[in-house]
Amino acid sequence: MSPTEKSQVRRARYEDWPSVALLLREIDELHASLAPQYFRSATRMESEWRRALGDPTAVVLVAATGPSAAVPVGFLSIRVYDTPADPAMVPRRRGHVETLVVDARHRRRGIGRQLLAEATDWARGQGAVELVLTTWTGNGDADAFYERLGYQILSRVLHKNI
Repeated sequence: MSPTEKSQVRRARYEDWPSVALLLREIDELHASLAPQYFRSATRMESEWRRALGDPTAVVLVAATGPSAAVPVGFLSIRVYDTPADPAMVPRRRGHVETLVVDARHRRRGIGRQLLAEATDWARGQGAVELVLTTWTGNGDADAFYERLGYQILSRVLHKNI
């Protein structure tokens, strides 16, 4: 993709699996390097892809280039959920961005921003009032990207090995 060529965001299709599998490998390897006690680079299964595409509480998007937007260079999965039925919690519907990855060769061209804009529209259409997501310590590029888009820290997760 040339720097001026714009990607098209669309719902993922079954035939996107080979390209998405490569994108997932990229994010899995990054996570494994950041938090090896939690992540490892593993081969993703096509059955996982089929389940994701059929999940009525989620949407899977790709940013694609080339003729007929056939070549995915970015991937986002998002799920909508409600806060637990707990009297101490304010009822709230959220969109949870589970995965966002853009091929390293195509970053800094607005693709992640495009994917998040489409995901935001979808989540809003499902009644969500906010988006939430997780980044891992050490992923400064992702932190800076989300902060530029207005995301703020909501909570922190602490851990201790025992």
